Amino acid sequence: MRRKISESNIFPQFNLYYEYQKIETLISEKEIIGEGRGPWNRYPAYTLENYIDKWYFTGWNLRGTFLSIGEMRKGLGIEKSSFSQNNIHEETILDFLQYVLNLVVYIDTTIASSYVAYIADESYTKVIIENTQKILNQLKARIEFNRISMEAFIVYDDDLALIVEEEQPEIAASLTEYKRIDNCGNLQRKGEILCTLFKKLESVEQKFKGTTYTQLASDTTFLFNKIGARHWVEKDKIASTTFLKMPSDELEKWYDRTFTLFLSCMVISTYLDIARDVDKIKRT
Repeated sequence: MRRKISESNIFPQFNLYYEYQKIETLISEKEIIGEGRGPWNRYPAYTLENYIDKWYFTGWNLRGTFLSIGEMRKGLGIEKSSFSQNNIHEETILDFLQYVLNLVVYIDTTIASSYVAYIADESYTKVIIENTQKILNQLKARIEFNRISMEAFIVYDDDLALIVEEEQPEIAASLTEYKRIDNCGNLQRKGEILCTLFKKLESVEQKFKGTTYTQLASDTTFLFNKIGARHWVEKDKIASTTFLKMPSDELEKWYDRTFTLFLSCMVISTYLDIARDVDKIKRT
């Protein structure tokens, strides 16, 4: 029996390059934006990138010091030549998708206040967002949006981190930032975030003493102190002979493991608070 189209169109075989090509076509090849308003609308003549490049690029709050779309994409390592069927990597595609999301957000902003441009068919931008979300689902990542900076971020999914964010809102921003794809490979920033998180661990550390989770807290504190995230540890024998001589990619794994153990401590900390209350009920 033949399958329905809807049953056949759910990533039957996920091809990252093929999915990238669809979105690339929609932002750099498909002419979606036209000039004029009302009955004098001109036929769409701009791709999304062309439109921003010609009229609004220098006003983009995310441009840094870049002066064009081409320069920005090259600087971010996501120009078209970076992608091929035999050369496409998860980190690069995530950087590309983050750029695409912010491009669409900026275009929506400019169109809303423009008297000279219109989107011929808004379903195209909707398709871009939907396709992006489907790719992110496959890569176990999601979109976060900062309304203050009007910037979209892609972060890796982490169920444990989400639980801690809900229970500890005062450190939620730090947890989210640690998981941003922008911070992959950025040991300095990850170290700064871990340093901030360690202060939270210190505030609950006493809860673990004398419990079955003493070793968890001890191991987590050990890593915070030795991996070099908290302070200068060059004279520390363990740090000097182990962590400080590691290749950066291996050291980053230990940073990430420290982050995971920290999350575990936060969840257990909540449990210990509840356990004490349960114990009181049992005794009464």
